[in-house]
Amino acid sequence: MIDFLVSWAEQLILALIVIIIIEIVLPSGNNYKKYIKVVLGIFLLYTIINPIVSDKIKNMDFKEVTANIYEEKNITVQNVINNDKQILKKFKLKFEENLNDYLKKNGYEITKLEQDIEYNDEMIEINKLELKIKKYKENKKGIEKIEIKENIKISEEEINEIKKKICENYELEENKITIESENNYD
Repeated sequence: MIDFLVSWAEQLILALIVIIIIEIVLPSGNNYKKYIKVVLGIFLLYTIINPIVSDKIKNMDFKEVTANIYEEKNITVQNVINNDKQILKKFKLKFEENLNDYLKKNGYEITKLEQDIEYNDEMIEINKLELKIKKYKENKKGIEKIEIKENIKISEEEINEIKKKICENYELEENKITIESENNYD
């Protein structure tokens, strides 16, 4: 480092001496004197900056720099993809929990749920929702720990009503929801 500074100072002093000699030698009435001073100023600036810039350029490995940039972009893209997948997975789980809770409050139970959900540009879109549900009536007899759930037939009107309520609650179009009744018997 000290060698670098000594070498740089020597070059700077030599450049200043050359500039001073040229200015002394120039005649005072010369029309080109201002242009020559501009060129000498550029020469002095080059002398000051050159060792710093050339040392940095010599030590720079362009393949390594471009590889690092590519790697950082690749990692960023990979993180975005992983984040999108995690968001979609969490949304599906929460959606299923909410839907299950909603239906249980109304006396229904989900036996099968298929979701076609996409996450693009920070927007979640539900493309298709397929449900198989069954209705039950809880009969609590004797001891409270014993619960008997009886399957009850679900009518088309009930299925349509459930579909409407789900559409209202989750802002979906009715054609994206399919609801089937499972094990309907009297």
